[in-house]
This record gives sequence, structure tokens and C-alpha cells, in this order.
Amino acid sequence: METKTIVQYAVAGVIVVGSLFMAYNAQDKITDQAGEIKVLQNQVAVLTDQAAQNEELINQNKALQTEVKNLEAKLATKTKASAPAKASAKTKANKKAHKAHKASKKK
Repeated sequence: METKTIVQYAVAGVIVVGSLFMAYNAQDKITDQAGEIKVLQNQVAVLTDQAAQNEELINQNKALQTEVKNLEAKLATKTKASAPAKASAKTKANKKAHKAHKASKKK
């Protein structure tokens, strides 16, 4: 074999080894990235579940706020309705107390 041929084979060998090394590194990077993608997919799944839970809590909160408003309206209606009755009861009590006071003065 001539030296030129040996050098050509050596260069070709170096190129093949270099290509194999680059392919191995590329495969290693692809494997790492696949692992990172899987981790990110799991995080997205968890966040999606949390978003659904948050949406459910928001809906429950809105329902409770509506219920509170309804109860406040009922309470306001009852308070308005009972105010004249309380005033009437106070007036009657004051009249009785006044009569009792007058009666005690007469004696």
C-alpha cells in the first residue's frame, strides 16, 4: 500500500469515528431532551388539574356570594317588617310605664 492510500484510509477512519462520536452525542442530547419533555408534560398535566380545581372553586365562590346576597336581602326585608312591630311594642311599654308612674304619684 502506498502512503497516500494509507493516509486516505486514516483520514476516512477519523471522519467515520468523528461522525460516530457526533451521532452518539446527538442521540444523548435527544434522550435528555425527551426526558425534559416528559417532565414538562407532567407539569402541564398538574397545572391543568389545578386550573380545573380553581375554576370549580371560583364557581362555588360565586354561588356562595349569590346565596349571601339573597340571605342579606331576606334579613333586610325581615328587619324592615319587624321595625314597626318593635316600635309599636316600645310605645305600648312606654304607655304602661307612664300609667304606672302616674298611678304611683297619685297614691
